[in-house]
Amino acid sequence: MPAYITAMGRFLPGEPVPNEEIEDYIGSVGQASSGLREQILENCGIKTRHYAIDKQHKTLFSNTDMAVEAIRQAVDRSDITLDDIDLISAATAVPDLVAPGIASSIHGALGSPPCEIVTTHGICSSGMMALKNAYLQVAAGEKKNAVASASELASRFMKSERFEGVERVSDDGAIAMEMAFLRYMLSDGAGAAVVQDRPAADGVSLRIDWISLTSYANTEDACMYMGSADNSAELTWWDYPSAAAAAGAGALALRQNLGLLPHLVRIGVKEYQRLLDEGRFDPDELTWFPVHYSSERMKTMVLKEVERKKVRGPSVEKWYSNLPRVGNMGSASIYVILEEMLSEGLVSPGDKLLVMVPESGRFAVSFAHLTAVRAGEV
Repeated sequence: MPAYITAMGRFLPGEPVPNEEIEDYIGSVGQASSGLREQILENCGIKTRHYAIDKQHKTLFSNTDMAVEAIRQAVDRSDITLDDIDLISAATAVPDLVAPGIASSIHGALGSPPCEIVTTHGICSSGMMALKNAYLQVAAGEKKNAVASASELASRFMKSERFEGVERVSDDGAIAMEMAFLRYMLSDGAGAAVVQDRPAADGVSLRIDWISLTSYANTEDACMYMGSADNSAELTWWDYPSAAAAAGAGALALRQNLGLLPHLVRIGVKEYQRLLDEGRFDPDELTWFPVHYSSERMKTMVLKEVERKKVRGPSVEKWYSNLPRVGNMGSASIYVILEEMLSEGLVSPGDKLLVMVPESGRFAVSFAHLTAVRAGEV
């Protein structure tokens, strides 16, 4: 049975925050860390982003709040109501609560009738995990009306006071590059999709042809991680005598090993080639290549690797990203990208989209093939 994305919603908190105001919201951590800002921002290409905290570091919208707002918008744009939801499939990297899962929090805040819930946990790929769960349940006939969401609230754990007392690496109090880098890269926001067993009566729907998620953790070390000071499974933040001790050691800081990022590029191109070799798609037939990537530099690296490996990649004009305008929202980014494309009328019936979401966690790559359709033209 086919499954269709019939409506999408998004929630971007507050007004767009330009680069020069970043530290007004998240504060500064050492002169050296702030000095890296221009270099980091030049490489990533982000001009504005959104924060769910204010300049006094007060949280204005929780992770759950943002997901709920995105779901409400998606449902309002569909032909169902909250009462019709059979499944809530929700993703995030860092939920509001350690337990229960964020899907429980979202269901409670929505106040919709009893239904099945699923929480997918990870980093960027968790959003695709949530969408695939909704897709498969609808395609299997288990559910008729599902919602998938992804939300991230990075600013809450990037604000300067979170680094007070953390072991530093220089006399001016600067934190390690692997922590400082992400403070200028990540943004807040949420996206949601209504997935149904039929296309929308009006407008364009996206038929989900397939979704592929592949982990390479069997051969790769973690590149992005949180919960350990040194990427050790033997000494996690739970193993310290207290949460304060874990925080002081830096075990509660999100880190990224920049030296491993080229591995993600190679793995992403390798996975693309694998699917191409299996005949899962034809690059020449693609209308759009919506891609979540963390920086414009990463895009350049991918294009160079495609050229080096002589891979039949989508032409550059088919790539689509809104990274410069909305920033990097991790798992929520691809939802916000697709919502924007639909809202702006960029997708027409018959268009084929190949969606790509790489994750640098312990390296995973997700792809989805979507076909734009109208009711009666399926």
